[in-house]
Amino acid sequence: CVSLGIAMTIEDSWGGDIITAAISHLAHSTPTELLFSSTDFNSYVTVSIADGAPQRQDGKLAASTAPGLGITPKMDALGDAVFVTE
Repeated sequence: CVSLGIAMTIEDSWGGDIITAAISHLAHSTPTELLFSSTDFNSYVTVSIADGAPQRQDGKLAASTAPGLGITPKMDALGDAVFVTE
């Protein structure tokens, strides 16, 4: 989209804290003139699954400056693994 000059909406089909953190980082790396909107899916759910997730404030969302996505998953909230590979 950027190479074609097409503005974009950055979102996913659904998510929570982890997806919102990833969306916020991608949105921050998108040129502002090409960022139409991004979605904070964690505001649509009632269970938080990560500490440090971005929160919408005054209609804006900011990515964390902490390493990685800037979040710490709440393993007890996520439950048992569906698949494990070693």
